[in-house]
Amino acid sequence: MKHRVCCVGRPGGWAREAGQEYSKRIGRFGELQCIHLREGPNVEKQMMDQGEGWWKICLDPQGKSQRTADWKKEWEQWERQGRTKLIWMIGGADGHSEEFRSRCDLVRSLGPQTLSHELAWVVLLEQIYRVESWRAGHPYHRE
Repeated sequence: MKHRVCCVGRPGGWAREAGQEYSKRIGRFGELQCIHLREGPNVEKQMMDQGEGWWKICLDPQGKSQRTADWKKEWEQWERQGRTKLIWMIGGADGHSEEFRSRCDLVRSLGPQTLSHELAWVVLLEQIYRVESWRAGHPYHRE
């Protein structure tokens, strides 16, 4: 699978270090590109432009929350359907607009709590690594 993570804001310090580590790990199992956009009036359009030709997944507290095993099953189904390019979109301080959410293919949540964009980015990268390593037969994930 190819993953593109588009996030409003640049991570600093600990988040940048964690993101770099997970990015390196993900590279063993698939492709990852991280794009950080500056907050502004056109940021949602910029995100949509980055997602042209990709399966668009909006991360939002209003989205559907799933177990890791469900993500794995879903990704395998998408792969069988030819959806191998996933773009994950993390909003800024005000989240995503209703119009933006409606233009995405899916709206998912990392859980019911509100997370900073930095923390959401790191959690998402860890989950991408977890699922991709599990799919490859690596023992990182345990059920």
